[in-house]
Amino acid sequence: MTVQSRRQRLIQAMQRLGYALLLPVSILPLAALLHRLGEPDALNLPVLVLSGQAIFGQMPLIYAVAIAFGIGRTERGSLAFSGAVNFLLLSSALSALAPGLHADLVCGMLAGVTTALVAPWSPAPAKEGAFSPSGPWQGPLLSALLCLLLAVPMSWLWPALEQGISQITTDLATPLGAFCYGVLNRLLLPFGLHQLLGNLALLGEVNQLALATAQPLHQGYGAGLYPIVMFGLPGACFAIWLHRHRLRQVPHGALLLSLALTSACIGITEPIEFLFAFTAPWLFLAHALLTGLSFAICSALDIEIGSYFSAGLLDLSLSYGRGLHAFWVIPLGIMFFVGYALLFYRLLGRVPLSLDNQRQDMANIPPADPQMLAIQYLKLLGGMDNLQAISVCLTRLSVRVREMALVDTSQLLNLGCLSWIEINEHQLVLVLGPNAGLIEGQIRMLAERQAVPLGLKPNHDARDQGSW
Repeated sequence: MTVQSRRQRLIQAMQRLGYALLLPVSILPLAALLHRLGEPDALNLPVLVLSGQAIFGQMPLIYAVAIAFGIGRTERGSLAFSGAVNFLLLSSALSALAPGLHADLVCGMLAGVTTALVAPWSPAPAKEGAFSPSGPWQGPLLSALLCLLLAVPMSWLWPALEQGISQITTDLATPLGAFCYGVLNRLLLPFGLHQLLGNLALLGEVNQLALATAQPLHQGYGAGLYPIVMFGLPGACFAIWLHRHRLRQVPHGALLLSLALTSACIGITEPIEFLFAFTAPWLFLAHALLTGLSFAICSALDIEIGSYFSAGLLDLSLSYGRGLHAFWVIPLGIMFFVGYALLFYRLLGRVPLSLDNQRQDMANIPPADPQMLAIQYLKLLGGMDNLQAISVCLTRLSVRVREMALVDTSQLLNLGCLSWIEINEHQLVLVLGPNAGLIEGQIRMLAERQAVPLGLKPNHDARDQGSW
């Protein structure tokens, strides 16, 4: 195996892990909302507080199940079950060997990864006539044994590792550290690796204690994301609208307004960022540097306000009361709205954008029926026979096709696709916005009707697809 091939497999493995980590993180807003609504100054319902605390308290277990399910290749239901059991074994053994560690979350992650890698293993069939106790239980049993054995090196290594991660999160509270974190967080987003960075910081002692007490996470250094998500990216949408209006092109005002509101209110930024992440990298680099600048300014001004999920208006309403100098996020955000609008408007005159490279008139209106829309996407992807695997991650649809030459990307904009990128000769990522999950479900339903097996991992080689 060549160095390039090994590097590609490593990146694919990290991407699968990043996508798997997204599932437990997406549960945090629900837990935070339940906890906040049940407090005495809101609805004063203790049952909601207890429900929210129950989710926060079981996050390590949720991580183990989600990772085992998310990166497993076969029998994903049994992997999720084995992940839960293995977490209980690893966590209990580590607590007995080294009590007092904040290691539950890393135990959940390790148990999930170990389960996904080891549990599907099955030995080669024995020769005819020979006695062999082989069976489907051998892989899960081996993963459980390995998790028990992991408790021994973990009891030696984790105290030093936890101290190192906690020191890193402390350094992130400085302006320089916050700037580097903000820039790296955005630069990793197009590759699906930003979740790994966020979850690594989550393993620090401060974030562990915040998670255990249902408090906002990343409070010491995460405030800088609010001005970007709630104000900066909507300012970028405004600049794109102005630029297209000046060129007398179809401005896509309704589309850009919906993307801006989605970012500001919910905190889902990928539809905007993927508009220029691959087609206009200089715009994305400017966005990453501005994000780092926002983190640095918030750190310098001692603005401390954490987030449960994505630093949108929903997160701000849940975290505002627990923050420090949280009000200054609003005037700072207005400044970033103006800064993004001016800078992007100026850069758009020099940097091409995917919307500007497509046909300027949208003669075809996307079908309102989700099933008809899915059928139209299938036609552009070369038909059901050309589709090998499909998966969804919030606003993105990742597909694997047999022949990329059969895919007609020239018509994707007419169906409402915001942007797309060809990862390699078989994998294509479509940025569809909030409709991504709906379209993926409709395509899978059509595939089931036609008895066409679709894999779940578009970034696997074609030879791996038959195992699903």
